[in-house]
Amino acid sequence: VDRYAKESAQDFYRGQVTDDKPFLGAQPKLLTQPEMADSTEAARKTAVVIRAINKLMETTQLGVHLVFAHDAADSPVTKAFLDSSTDDSTSKGAPTIVSLSSDWMHTLPLVEVPKRPQTSGRLLIFVGTPGKYLSMCIRSARGRFDDAYKENRLVILCRSVCMLPLGSQEQNVYGVDSEVVLDAISHAVRRRGSVFWGHGPGTKAGLMQKAFGYPNAEPMPAPVTFSGDAGGSNNSFDYLVQYMAYLNRVKMAKPSMPVLNWYDTGLLVSVMQGAIAERGVSMLTDKDGLAMLRDSSIGHIISKLNQVIAVEPYATTKAVYNFFIGDGACRLNGGVELALHLMEGYKARSMTTLFIFNNHKWAIEDNLVADSEKEHVLYNMDFYNLLNSHGRVAICGNELELREAIAFLTKKTDLYLKGEADPGLSMIVVRGLDVTLPPVLGDIDPILKSPEMAFMRKVLGKFADGCNNKVPIYACSAFEYIQYL
Repeated sequence: VDRYAKESAQDFYRGQVTDDKPFLGAQPKLLTQPEMADSTEAARKTAVVIRAINKLMETTQLGVHLVFAHDAADSPVTKAFLDSSTDDSTSKGAPTIVSLSSDWMHTLPLVEVPKRPQTSGRLLIFVGTPGKYLSMCIRSARGRFDDAYKENRLVILCRSVCMLPLGSQEQNVYGVDSEVVLDAISHAVRRRGSVFWGHGPGTKAGLMQKAFGYPNAEPMPAPVTFSGDAGGSNNSFDYLVQYMAYLNRVKMAKPSMPVLNWYDTGLLVSVMQGAIAERGVSMLTDKDGLAMLRDSSIGHIISKLNQVIAVEPYATTKAVYNFFIGDGACRLNGGVELALHLMEGYKARSMTTLFIFNNHKWAIEDNLVADSEKEHVLYNMDFYNLLNSHGRVAICGNELELREAIAFLTKKTDLYLKGEADPGLSMIVVRGLDVTLPPVLGDIDPILKSPEMAFMRKVLGKFADGCNNKVPIYACSAFEYIQYL
């Protein structure tokens, strides 16, 4: 757990961009005015990209690996291409391997995520939108992206943008027709010979059925039970992993019913996701959940909570929903106030649970600056204690109480699905979960010498010029610039 936490915090460390390259390459593009490619320009750029990718496929020595992200699922080319692959034998040594990305796997009901193919040295073509924070949460093998990028063998096809090797390094080409490029890739790959399914022999039918169809219902799982005083675990996150495995089995038993989870941005929530993913269990989210994690959008799930309780057709749909958020993000976005308003003012048909991790700290930010400012302490224990008197709110003060809450939730879910328990929104405040996280600020010299720091000093100095007292700075908890402050 401490390793998950450290990796999560280090993800926000700002490194120094080397300035010894003749040009920037595939860097984000700042638009001061909207830029829209007309049909002629789009056709020209699309043709350039197709020619470049075809040349890459012709010259690769170790073959091609195509990876489809979840947001590529809507393309008819994706479905047809996956259908054309074979899983009769192992993909090792095949000229072309195709597989689903990790983010797609976490939208499918799975208690054992299939293996991922080894792709070292292959031309890696990723179709869809990657996300740094998302990849950290789902324990994706990001080293493969890094290696392919450094070795000029990485192609990423997003909506209207393609990153690919042009010349001596990776470049971004904006304004392409993504669907035309994908169709051209599929034809070029088929000319190379058979396309092999990368998740192992005999696994294709089951995964494709879950991804595009409605699999046959499996038996309903029994509610989770524990024995002994501590449940045989010294890691409280294990109980949440078991709960997630139970929900995946519920989805397998009720394939046509929504069983979904949404996760907010924050240290404890990302650590929980890491624990779930590393155990091979699906996080069982959807495209909205992936988009929130891709954007690392703090508090976004609170808007989603309002949607599933108050907006049609979600409000009248029988479903099982879970939301996970830290106490800081929840408080910043009025999560508790909204949840109580929804409890008292709406009657949705779903069984919905809001989990709030209450450990009284801003975990990532305080560790980035190696200090805890007195103005930055979360004084909210009494706030949650007060809520405990509400009939739909429970506080878990230790792992034993969390274990019992998980067992109760699975029993309640079982009764709800049988029509023997009422729907409704509940809240569980989880305490006692914490991680050891040493300061990860590292060498601040690149920050001190950065143009961003020079800009901030100039602006703030101009603003405070002539003031007789220090001017306080108030800022949102943005991980990227808290170090500069």
